[in-house]
Amino acid sequence: MAEYFFTFKAKKRRKPSEEYEGVLKNYRFYIEYYTQLNGEPKISFPVRFIETILHFSKDLGGEVKEIRKVKLSNGSYYEKPTVVLPNEIAFRRHLLFSLTVSTYRKPGKLSTLRNLVLNLNANFLNILTNMAIERYAELKASGSPAWVWYVLRVGRAVKTLYRMD
Repeated sequence: MAEYFFTFKAKKRRKPSEEYEGVLKNYRFYIEYYTQLNGEPKISFPVRFIETILHFSKDLGGEVKEIRKVKLSNGSYYEKPTVVLPNEIAFRRHLLFSLTVSTYRKPGKLSTLRNLVLNLNANFLNILTNMAIERYAELKASGSPAWVWYVLRVGRAVKTLYRMD
């Protein structure tokens, strides 16, 4: 039986962002999903609202396996949790939730999104998440610098489909 994990990774920005202060000024956080803890991530993309994403994983029955402190190049640290999700449906629900959350700028409608994803039909859920995973694999292999935006379009489509934007 496959195990499903996700964790976060900080990547240095090319130039500091004036929108943020602290760690976010120089680093962007990515979420990485794995089917096994070793190897390449199945999908990875920039993420927002990390605390909300962690709470949603607990709603799905996920548990934090470990929390590591990672030192950044500027000398500060961030906590890197590794979360285990109980099954494939929980993995796909969490993936769709984090894809859609990453397209929001403000946390106003996240509870509505949470309820929507928890009650979404499993067949439709599989279609959407397969699209995102296939786009990620295709675009990452092609070396396109715009791969992030094409992957996040799945999240934007969910917002548009359910009129949550």
